Amino acid sequence: MRRLLDALAGFPAYAIAPDWTITGWNAAYAALYPNVDTVAPPERNLLWLVFTDPYVRDLLPDWETTSRRFLAEFRAEAGPRLGDLARSPIIQRLLGASKPFRDAWQDHRIEGFASRLRVFHHPAQGVLRYEHHRLAPADHPDLHVVIYTPAAPTGTEIPPG
Repeated sequence: MRRLLDALAGFPAYAIAPDWTITGWNAAYAALYPNVDTVAPPERNLLWLVFTDPYVRDLLPDWETTSRRFLAEFRAEAGPRLGDLARSPIIQRLLGASKPFRDAWQDHRIEGFASRLRVFHHPAQGVLRYEHHRLAPADHPDLHVVIYTPAAPTGTEIPPG
């Protein structure tokens, strides 16, 4: 998985487990979201970071919409694999730590993943527009690889390192 992520140099990419723990990433993703290199492993969960990290909130100009969509996608994907989501450790932690998460949790929204345009407001690179794609490797179907490719050839790739 590490070699695959590194081969995608120039395109932010990361891998997530069924509970949305970020299990690997490449240098371009670390350039987009530098905290991934320093956040404690128990907090390196995509839902946790979206709802608790101010950097992520600032990175996403449509944070309100995106955060709720991520939660709806998490419900759709993780529920069948994790059982009773309300009892999962990450959900319990988020319910205690984030009012926006508690509010979104009450929506009970479920939505499957769809490739789409994502916009980021990077503090050094400015506005970045990517297509958001997700793949499941056949030999690791429990993982998803998320890849951001430039929405148009406008030089929005973040160089590694």
